[in-house]
Amino acid sequence: MSTYLVTGACGFIGSNFVYHALEREPGAVVVALDNLSFAANPANLDPLRGRIELVVADICDFPAMTRVYERFRPDYVVNFAAESHNDRAVLDPSSFARTNALGAQILLEASRRRPPRRHLHVSTIEVYGELPGEAPFFTEASALNAKTPYSAAKAAGDQFVRAYMQTYPELDLAMTHCANNYGPYQFPEKLIPLMITNVLRGRRVPVYGDGLQRRDWLHVSDHCAAIWAVLHAPRAVFGPEAAVHPEKLPIFDVSARHEVTNLEIVRAVLELLGKRPEEWIEHVPDRPNHDRRYLIDPAKLEAELGWRPAVEFTAGLEATVRWYVDHRPWWESILARTGDLQFDWAAGADPAGVNRTT
Repeated sequence: MSTYLVTGACGFIGSNFVYHALEREPGAVVVALDNLSFAANPANLDPLRGRIELVVADICDFPAMTRVYERFRPDYVVNFAAESHNDRAVLDPSSFARTNALGAQILLEASRRRPPRRHLHVSTIEVYGELPGEAPFFTEASALNAKTPYSAAKAAGDQFVRAYMQTYPELDLAMTHCANNYGPYQFPEKLIPLMITNVLRGRRVPVYGDGLQRRDWLHVSDHCAAIWAVLHAPRAVFGPEAAVHPEKLPIFDVSARHEVTNLEIVRAVLELLGKRPEEWIEHVPDRPNHDRRYLIDPAKLEAELGWRPAVEFTAGLEATVRWYVDHRPWWESILARTGDLQFDWAAGADPAGVNRTT
């Protein structure tokens, strides 16, 4: 029986992975760790109470992480813990740097002191930055070129992972970069759930700028399956050439190769809700330094581990819209706690992080 330490387990992808892990290995011990920051929601794991160990702790607290490792002695560590909303990072970059960079390093150090079978760090497509117009996609060989506070903090965490991979080769480390995720339990400040919950409350849906920013979309269940495959793959072997060829490191990009504009996503959601896009879309001022386009290629993951996405986008989006319609109490309770989650950049940035429309 394996023990999995899942950090950021009360967030969107982390909670979905906890469900996935228990489906794949019903007898597993899952330690669901979260510091219960703004976007965390313990209710995501309510159906699993009694099957998991829920631990409230901060990955930036090394003594606390040491106690967790000593108590549970995890076989596998999967780090989802991160501040992840680009809008909030513009207003409060320091909290992102703390969790996404320092937290990643502290968790790596905890694994170095008490090594699990494998430690997997979950990162994002955004560490590669803006995709050049002439480039078809990023790959594991692409340079890190983050341009926003959020993605810069994640890239700093990535650099720690790469450094630990090569400095401490006795550690079994792996890393993934994912495309934009969608699916159930996503915090309703992100694009798709924000659109759905706005419409269900009779509000128009905001579209930043012209809405032609292009994104690569991946259903969260396909992402979880990819993480599981990487977590349980044979140990990677790499030599000193990985210092200049990062694609030789155990790093895998995860994508369903489904690229659409934000405006296309919004139109599709509105049509699924039976609304006329021209009546419900409201173009609003764009956030500062908004990435225009990024796309990654999962060829390495497909070739080496045999992973393939299973969720067709149209069906996945329809199921996601239906989930939010059917789980109104889940997101209404979040909004009752947080207030409105829609940012208003026309009003100017508020350094306290409370610049939201009302």
